[in-house]
Amino acid sequence: MATDGHITHFAHPQHLLLKTRYDSTSRHVCDICRAKLSGLVGYRCNACDFDIHQACADYFKKTISFFAHPWHTLTLSSIPDGSTTWSCDLCRENCPRGNFVYRCIQCAFDVHPLCILLPQTIRSPLHQQHDIHMVPSWGRCSACREDLDLWYYQCGFCLFKLHIRCVSGAPSGVGQGSGPSGVRPSWNFLFWELKRALHQQRCHPNYQ
Repeated sequence: MATDGHITHFAHPQHLLLKTRYDSTSRHVCDICRAKLSGLVGYRCNACDFDIHQACADYFKKTISFFAHPWHTLTLSSIPDGSTTWSCDLCRENCPRGNFVYRCIQCAFDVHPLCILLPQTIRSPLHQQHDIHMVPSWGRCSACREDLDLWYYQCGFCLFKLHIRCVSGAPSGVGQGSGPSGVRPSWNFLFWELKRALHQQRCHPNYQ
């Protein structure tokens, strides 16, 4: 619900959020997707230092159904302070305290908000002849030869397998950058960029 430039949002129900244009030098990040807000429109709670992209506020729902965990719905939840380290059950990267994840409480199944945007079927520059599909894990990645995570992409014709992070086709570690504390703390940079690009394309076509 919006009123006079303010909205209420389920991710921060205790206060109204003020519609805000972040300047190009802003170091604020979205508390949902962890991407920078510089030069974009979002919503802010000054009292709690809580920020969210306008796109994320519009796109992400409180509860979702997700193909990788079809048994129960997932609820967008903040990881409580003092909790043990959580990790995403799709990409296996950390979910730091205070960040948001989609969680199945019954099964302790957690997924980054951006990871829910990864498609079940995709075409990789490393395997252009066929689509590859996300499936439960076994074996090794055909690109980096490391053991696969819980989920990975596979070609049903060639048994070609890729980590989610390797789908972009660039060498691991290339382009890794630093950012403000708490921003993509250990994510493979290219993997993060892939997820961000999917986020931009699906929920905010003019999002730069």
